[in-house]
Amino acid sequence: MKFIPLERSHISGIMEIDRLAFPEPWSKKLWIKESAQSLRSYYVAIDNCDVVGYGGGLIAATDFHITTIAVRQTDLNRGIASRILTELLEAAIGMGATDLTLEVRVGNLPAQALYRKFGMVPAGIRRAYYQPDNEDALIMWANDIDQSPYLEQLSSIKKTLACRESVSHD
Repeated sequence: MKFIPLERSHISGIMEIDRLAFPEPWSKKLWIKESAQSLRSYYVAIDNCDVVGYGGGLIAATDFHITTIAVRQTDLNRGIASRILTELLEAAIGMGATDLTLEVRVGNLPAQALYRKFGMVPAGIRRAYYQPDNEDALIMWANDIDQSPYLEQLSSIKKTLACRESVSHD
């Protein structure tokens, strides 16, 4: 499996996942616009020439805001989202990010567990944030992602994922 920066040729594969993962998926026009913007970072997971996951975000001042992340339903629990997050965080730190934030549905406990693994903690609620069902969003943050303790945590996650991948290839 490869984890590479998003290219325009990946957008149709991303949109297939997007349609199944979210009640209001992004349009092709929005994906094209987002992928062309500076201060953005989007990565895709490619397995056998197919897009199986993606994620991305933007930097504002020194905050990296994860805007979207999803994995193809048949590829859940393979560590793909964790690998995408490691790629995104390394890119974000390279772009000068010191803090990390996102919103996640209050009912999406698996995603919240993933973000907690990456040191994110709840910081507030955005009421009726997600449409069309008016579900609340949990705001999560991780601070000082460019400092030693966080970088060590990120390195540990990467090692664990690399070990997991080498075992699955044996």
